[in-house]
Amino acid sequence: MAPDARVETDLDGPDDVAVLERVHDALATLWRSAGDVAETDRIALETAVVEVAGNVVRHGDHRAGRHLLLRAGDHGLVAEITQPGPPPHVDLDAVMPGADAESGRGLALTRMLVDLTYTERDGAGIWTLVRPRA
Repeated sequence: MAPDARVETDLDGPDDVAVLERVHDALATLWRSAGDVAETDRIALETAVVEVAGNVVRHGDHRAGRHLLLRAGDHGLVAEITQPGPPPHVDLDAVMPGADAESGRGLALTRMLVDLTYTERDGAGIWTLVRPRA
């Protein structure tokens, strides 16, 4: 793997589609600069980041300050998604819902792919996603 790679982008803006395109662009930049990252790790982190970022963009506070930081190194892959405002009302321990459920799979799937934590700092929530290297 190349030396630690780091990519940042803001998640602000009224157009959710454009914001999520920036997430995909940031991930593509990370993969180009990170060197040799196993495809399974790329897919796992990308799926998890898009899921959490999508929730932040669609359901979170729309004040300025939403931010994505991606890092790749020998330690593994890390994403930090910052969102301003009150904490979300989610159950981080939720299990995958039944086949007939229309929602509720996102965070359960994310937790299957990465280590997921949520912390608060300076009035903002920080989602941290960690994917150890395969």
